[in-house]
Amino acid sequence: MMWWLRARRAHTRLPLGFLMFTLLAAIVQDTPLFLPSIWSGGSEIVQAVTLVPLVLTSVLFDCLHTRLDAAETTGIRPVRFFDVLLALGVVALALVVGEVIATVTGAASAETLGRNTAFLAGLTLLCGALFGRSAVLVPALWPLIGVLFGMRAAGDAYPWTVLLEPPGTWYASVGALLMLTTGVGAHLLSPNRFARRAA
Repeated sequence: MMWWLRARRAHTRLPLGFLMFTLLAAIVQDTPLFLPSIWSGGSEIVQAVTLVPLVLTSVLFDCLHTRLDAAETTGIRPVRFFDVLLALGVVALALVVGEVIATVTGAASAETLGRNTAFLAGLTLLCGALFGRSAVLVPALWPLIGVLFGMRAAGDAYPWTVLLEPPGTWYASVGALLMLTTGVGAHLLSPNRFARRAA
């Protein structure tokens, strides 16, 4: 287990990522951002906290692509299982952090941190399994894609955007869970492609 943590550098990178994630979430709270939207024809108001999970998922992506190929290709060690546990642990901690910040500060938007981290973590695992390191920009650009193309009208996002939905939206939570499940399945079933692309 320790060799895997060292190989992924998760023991050094993730604590720093969580510190930055927590600080940013506590600072921005319900601060709005004004971003351009193509379909609505103007600017969209987006909660700044929507972008905060990118800190964690970027670190997660980087950890998953830091490898010891000789040890990992033996087929003996449950590397893929450890990777999935790492991703699920990141999501679980993000959920806890979001709920604590929402309770302490009263910022309702912080309640989306766990859901949005779950969605982006699933997208990270899926893109990593399918395309490897070359797909690093897909999870990072998803919030921007949602704002540019995912607005039916001002303040009304299409359900597929997930990240832009308000706290407590049941179908956004279901979408995040489905994406996380899909990403986990893709990561478990496509290890060889993941390793080749990461090299």
